[in-house]
Amino acid sequence: MKIKGKIAIWFWLLVIAANAITLYELLMDPDSLLVLAAVLIMINLIFLPILIRNRVEIRDDKLYLYFGFFKDSMEIASIKEVRKTHNPISSSAASLDRLLIRGPRQEMMIAVVDKELLIQELKKRNPYIVVFV
Repeated sequence: MKIKGKIAIWFWLLVIAANAITLYELLMDPDSLLVLAAVLIMINLIFLPILIRNRVEIRDDKLYLYFGFFKDSMEIASIKEVRKTHNPISSSAASLDRLLIRGPRQEMMIAVVDKELLIQELKKRNPYIVVFV
């Protein structure tokens, strides 16, 4: 089962603004072509993979997180709690509407389009998960 990652409007605006400002500077200051072209490439190397590869998968009793170049997994049987959060601390989420998934030795902070479906699927595979709304 795949659940698409959630991308907030502010994240899209950040990506668009970073590209627009760099392109504007590139057009206004052609002498800095190499530096600004490198900046434009770096911006897109960081942000585009997050926009393209942002999902959660449940298979083989594991929860897999794909976020840009990053991949993580957690055994569903080891999950102790799922908590809704808006914690702004850096995480693998492009939205502040997040879920904190906590196990005994591992935590994941993720943002998905359908949080209720993810929680339902996790509870189906591990009924001992405690959900805090």
